[in-house]
Amino acid sequence: MKRVFVSGGSGYIALHCIKKLLLRGYYVRTSVRSHQKITLIKTSLNKLNITTKNIDFCILDLLKDDGWDNATKNCDYVIHTASPVIPGKVKSELVVKPAVEGLRRCLNSALKNNVRKFVLTSSYAAIYGNSKNEYNDNDWTDLGKKDLLPYEISKTMSEQEMWNIVKESKNKIHACAINPVLVLGPSLSDVISITNKLTVKKILKLIFIPKVRISIIGVNDVAEAHILAMESAKANGKRFLISEKTVDLVYLANLLKKSGYKRKPYIILPNFIVKILSIFSSYLKLIAKRLGNNEKLYTNNLNQILALYPNSVDDEIISSAEQILKKK
Repeated sequence: MKRVFVSGGSGYIALHCIKKLLLRGYYVRTSVRSHQKITLIKTSLNKLNITTKNIDFCILDLLKDDGWDNATKNCDYVIHTASPVIPGKVKSELVVKPAVEGLRRCLNSALKNNVRKFVLTSSYAAIYGNSKNEYNDNDWTDLGKKDLLPYEISKTMSEQEMWNIVKESKNKIHACAINPVLVLGPSLSDVISITNKLTVKKILKLIFIPKVRISIIGVNDVAEAHILAMESAKANGKRFLISEKTVDLVYLANLLKKSGYKRKPYIILPNFIVKILSIFSSYLKLIAKRLGNNEKLYTNNLNQILALYPNSVDDEIISSAEQILKKK
């Protein structure tokens, strides 16, 4: 039985990956930050009628060396998802330092233990931060750009660090990066993800809606891409930009309205007002950066190497709304 180490196992994407791995017959070891998270994972899997006999746990910290070398021991693959997700203007050390240092600890541990392949959960944030409006798998965020947010810096620096370490090791380990756009869909643990909080939950509550376009993908397809890339030799050394479609926020609002959710934004907020209000709101700072952006994405590696064509994310958005309202 092949073994996979998944860092940050209680996380939104990580738990979807763990579910798929167990159903495919892999043995999974996963890291969490506390014993309470172990209970959360086991409870979530049990609700899905997935046995936990082929999963074990370890307590790790992205900023501490303790336990990392043992975590990846005897593993064939590593999926590194653990990284802080804090939107808006925050202190860089809260996001960048744990992202980069955690990557180093996890990858160096994998190298020591002769792990076959390392899969990094990177982000579209490591791609779009430049002056372009068309993007593909080979584009990179420009770290010299002045208005980058700490999260964008953290994802770019951590992915660059991965490629640098792999190169310095003379390709002793194979690696690839998964770069999803905004990921939506229900959580397996009932802990609502930050991406669903910033989109679906906001749309359910707001009266006003900014005139902005976003690229979206369902969490189920993101997890599937991780595992397909892990298993495919053709994915070695590749990055995978993952997106299903680019839509207006109004599209999401209308989708929820058609599905029976009444709390729909009905006034489109002019761009200049969004820019003024963004001075006082970290959420609107994220939105203001994307005003007037009509981006076009090319997911060549996803389609050609993994042969994955994402399903419509609409049903997952509706399920997210249902989960949010139940949770409330």
